[in-house]
Amino acid sequence: MSEDKILLKVENLHTYFITETGTVPSVNGVSFEMNEGETVAIVGESGSGKSVTSLSIMGLIESPGKIVNGKIKFKDKELNKLQEKEYRHLRGNEIAMIFQEPLTSLNPLFTVGNQISETIVLHQKIDKKTARKQSIEMLRHVGIPSPEKVYDSYPHVLSGGMRQRVMIAMALSCRPYLLIADEPTTALDVTIQAQILNLMRNLSKKHGTSILLITHDLGVVAEMADKVIVMYAGQVVEYTDVFTLFREPKHPYTKGLLNSTPKFFETDEKLESIEGTVPTINDMPKGCKFHPRCPYAMEKCVVEEPQIMTRFPGHQIRCWLYEEGGN
Repeated sequence: MSEDKILLKVENLHTYFITETGTVPSVNGVSFEMNEGETVAIVGESGSGKSVTSLSIMGLIESPGKIVNGKIKFKDKELNKLQEKEYRHLRGNEIAMIFQEPLTSLNPLFTVGNQISETIVLHQKIDKKTARKQSIEMLRHVGIPSPEKVYDSYPHVLSGGMRQRVMIAMALSCRPYLLIADEPTTALDVTIQAQILNLMRNLSKKHGTSILLITHDLGVVAEMADKVIVMYAGQVVEYTDVFTLFREPKHPYTKGLLNSTPKFFETDEKLESIEGTVPTINDMPKGCKFHPRCPYAMEKCVVEEPQIMTRFPGHQIRCWLYEEGGN
């Protein structure tokens, strides 16, 4: 596929939770785009708005949450203007999602095969016998041994790695254009993590599937991503290609994340930490959202919020240091 063809474009997305005690902005002005066949990672600490961004794209924000502004364009469709019936047709068919914990995402009352076949029957309008055959083939395709046996198994009898493979098989059963993976390896041990990431990468290459990867793990980002979106407190603070991000991080938050990540060959290094915690969405600081934790904070950072800017080619940053001519 052409690398220049835009598959997904998110513009100025605002997703708020409107409660009796007030309006709480969870995602606040997020913009990015991804091309066909590309893997884009959204990275940040818990509470940064990563998962709410992905659920907004999927149309799965439940009350009291609501998209209050912005556009989500997928191919030629503006997703946030679709009726629920149109969105249901899109989900699982053209856009699919792998959730963080497969045991809570799979229905314990139905067999694995029943759940995969249901997706295929719903979207491809084929008979159950053909759906069963396709489901078993997809289980085999994601590296599950004895797929016929697993097809008739219930989720609770499978290991965590096996359940995650089942989720990937289900997500890819209709060959979607876009796969959203929300922390797909968090609950797995290191060996199984590597297998799952390798599986996703190979399936993406084979079928040209674009992947939007939600994670807090920079090791996963380095291995999987073409581009990286760094989020903090519901906003994009840095957005560039993966090589530039690791070679020349610009935002103080990105630098803090990288400095707190162990390097494989530096066994005697002293890891740094980012002081403080991510602010809660109902108690955001004024000015730059990161300034209470930032070692470079200036007076301007405390009172005025920076806008995201393209200071370097293909590299967007939200920081007053660069507005003021820093580097």
